Amino acid sequence: MMRSGEGNIRFGVRGRRAGGGTMEVRASLLELALCVSEAADLVDRHVVDHHRRVAYIAHRIAAQMGLSEADRGRVTLAAALHDIGALSLGERLRALDFDVRLVEHAEPGYLLLRDFAPFADIAPIVRTHHVEWADAPRHVREGVPVDELSHVLFVADRASVLFDASAEPLGQRKRLLAEMREGAGRRFMPEAVTALARIGREESFWFDIVTLANRPGLLGVQDLAAAQQVTVDLGEFARMLARIVDFRSRYTASHSSGVAASAGAIAEALGISGDGADEVRVAGGLHDLGKLSVPVEVLEKPGKLDREESAVVRAHAFHTGRILSSVPALARVADWAGHHHERLDGSGYPDHLTASKLSQGARIVAAADVFSALSEDRPYRQGMGLGRVLHTMDHMAHVRRLDAHVVNAVRDCAGDVSDARREAAEAGREAYELVAGAAVA
Repeated sequence: MMRSGEGNIRFGVRGRRAGGGTMEVRASLLELALCVSEAADLVDRHVVDHHRRVAYIAHRIAAQMGLSEADRGRVTLAAALHDIGALSLGERLRALDFDVRLVEHAEPGYLLLRDFAPFADIAPIVRTHHVEWADAPRHVREGVPVDELSHVLFVADRASVLFDASAEPLGQRKRLLAEMREGAGRRFMPEAVTALARIGREESFWFDIVTLANRPGLLGVQDLAAAQQVTVDLGEFARMLARIVDFRSRYTASHSSGVAASAGAIAEALGISGDGADEVRVAGGLHDLGKLSVPVEVLEKPGKLDREESAVVRAHAFHTGRILSSVPALARVADWAGHHHERLDGSGYPDHLTASKLSQGARIVAAADVFSALSEDRPYRQGMGLGRVLHTMDHMAHVRRLDAHVVNAVRDCAGDVSDARREAAEAGREAYELVAGAAVA
């Protein structure tokens, strides 16, 4: 976990403020995609590194097929994100069934990706990545175009599902390729299966799949445009990532957007504006990224959590900081978001930081999280009224759990903070209904 070395927010940040109040940073799309996929892999240990393996296999197949650099980049990015629409453990595990024919997660994944401009052109690949080769004409007739790269991704995905990373790799090669060949021309694009078989002659290919988890980035993709630094809208990226977290449960569907809005309003009340306020807002939106590791039944439990469940929930702050810090452009966001459960008296988690180690950004996000959590309805209680929320936060400041200066700012503009949270929460709920509806349509 990174340590917080900054006492206050600096107004000059890594990036520049774009028109319309957005914040632009430099990062590679592959870097961002792997950050998202690592977060999605928190859902269960059975799916850890699945996205990374599929991305590597898809890239190798595309290169063997002689596809253009642009198409290699598109299919690699799509592969790194292909299952992000699987918002529950059950959906993720169904996606790992080799014989699965109907997968509900593709449409939600498409909707999540299409609204983030840099990923919009890979969204259609994700949408149809479970369409079988022989079934593609029917989908086209029904008005759903099937990108050729979807077929490449499907082959890579099913090959990864058949491969057991915990077993001896070369002993699986013959069986895996035989199963893939059996489906060629029916389930799978023949050219993609042929390319996989040619790559499969290389023993290093199988060893590389096993060792991917121990290496940064992906092997052999440095030449792709997707691996190069580009300018991205940090706010839009954060919104997409926050939706992946929130959409796992109806009860959390609006929490991240509410915390983001509250954090931004508090920052502005403290005199922070421009990029500084935007960066705090992003940290607020991503503070619960690590909750992808928490089972939905725990998130929605109506009663008190037991000791083991509490430990699982507490781990989310560590995972938030760990995953966000993998993207250099998000270093400060990782600090502030990853430390939102720290308390000035050292009683927080995961690092038990005290006041001297807690940055202003982390203090603001902590207050925004408390404000939003107390205001929201939860499975086990109704949300508090504004007066009671402020009274509770005053007490937390008095016992040095929250920053008194930040809490005073909340009190001074309580109406504005409350309105910002409520409006953002409502937008979050509407977005949840859209994606949830797509999952069952």
